Amino acid sequence: MNNKSLRYLYLAIIFILGLFIGGKWNIPLAAWIVPIFGIRFFRDSDKAGRNFLLLWLVSAVSTIISWQGATFMSKIHPLAEAGFFLLMAPIGLLPYVIDRMYYRRFGSSAWLTLVYPIAATAMDFFSATGSPFGTFGAGAYSQRDFLPTMQIVSVAGLWGVTFVASWFGSLVNHFWEVKPSRLSLTFAGVLALILALSFGRTLLPSQPEQTAQIAGFSLPAGKLSEVMSQLNANNEAGFRQAVDELHIEELNQIRKMADDGANIVVLQEGAGMGMSDQVEALIAKASAIAKEKNIYIVLPTFDFGKTPAENIVRIIDPNGDVVLTHVKYGGNDFEGSLKGDGVLQTVDTPYGKLSAIICWDADFPNAVKQAGEQNVDLLFVPSNDWVEVKDIHAGMAAFRAVENGMSIFRQTGEGVSVVVDAYGREINHVNMFEENASGFTGIQNVQTPIGSVNTLYPSVGDGLGNVMLLGLAGLLFGLWWTRKRQ
Repeated sequence: MNNKSLRYLYLAIIFILGLFIGGKWNIPLAAWIVPIFGIRFFRDSDKAGRNFLLLWLVSAVSTIISWQGATFMSKIHPLAEAGFFLLMAPIGLLPYVIDRMYYRRFGSSAWLTLVYPIAATAMDFFSATGSPFGTFGAGAYSQRDFLPTMQIVSVAGLWGVTFVASWFGSLVNHFWEVKPSRLSLTFAGVLALILALSFGRTLLPSQPEQTAQIAGFSLPAGKLSEVMSQLNANNEAGFRQAVDELHIEELNQIRKMADDGANIVVLQEGAGMGMSDQVEALIAKASAIAKEKNIYIVLPTFDFGKTPAENIVRIIDPNGDVVLTHVKYGGNDFEGSLKGDGVLQTVDTPYGKLSAIICWDADFPNAVKQAGEQNVDLLFVPSNDWVEVKDIHAGMAAFRAVENGMSIFRQTGEGVSVVVDAYGREINHVNMFEENASGFTGIQNVQTPIGSVNTLYPSVGDGLGNVMLLGLAGLLFGLWWTRKRQ
């Protein structure tokens, strides 16, 4: 097989495996293999411009297929999503360009194996920093459900995972081209040590300080759309009636779960929707149940009577008092709700230190690390998704647990509800689309581990990402300087 045929084979591998990186169909190993052939393809190409366009097309099409319907832009228009991926693909391919330029200029020295991972990590970090979508789509999320590599985030955050996976691809190409040197073998040893330590962390016993019986439930399938259709049709009377009926059912469900032994009851995002007086009445009635049953209630509400609307989660204690109030800060520009200040609140309870955020909030690790800084034992994440994003979003939340060394209870409407421990291990998993429930869905009733584990990430934060940006600036300067000298 000639070199041209090989290059097309590399492209085919990139396209096929690209369908399984991070999207609806995820295979963690694919994210480690694609950079190997991406580097190989572009380094061997004589016509860089033409082959960059080929790589662009292959990467964009595989991403469009595997992420179809999984982003918020798909709710605007399907073509908007495809266009976004088509335009963003070249940014993700720039590390291949930088790697090729260094390779052509300096050859296959071992230290050049750092060029691609520095550039890839910097671009991944740059794409996520300041984005209204948060870290949605970050490369590290391709490792969801693969515990060994997930543990890296407990030290270096998402960017540590991107660096390690990219470095692996660069090292494989180095050994592909030349005989191992002492430095390249040292690099390989460092990489192996990182992976071994990460794997070893998964073997640590989970020894939470205590547990609590926590129950959660989500709205019946289609109920949210049904109720909202009344409001969207300007039928306020119909909307108010539907909301009142829903609140009665929810309060009865809370009471039932308390009678079944729950210490804490959690509802999905927006479960307590309504006009301001309806929301206030629901909070008052839930507080009475909390006091009567001696339980905590995690109650998310969406107040359409306010301008802008308020998407809030409250924690009500067994005295009937609201002891925590959190306003959603993620994705407000898209849903048109009041933007929170991004400051996490905590409350000390007999079950440990608790905190709560809402759905999209969990996509901003630099904000959620406040939970790790405050040694939160259990974070509640009431959420609401849709079928194409259900596995992606649930998997992303598990990374917040590993980063901050805490358990997470995620109660989700139209998606996947999960409970994970401080190492990202799933304690419970409920996919509402696999249920045949006629009433409330996503029922969870779980003996949940509660207790924090010390991690470095809350102190390190985005430090590695910023270092990689500086490294990328250095690489670009190096290219400019050497060209000027020549």
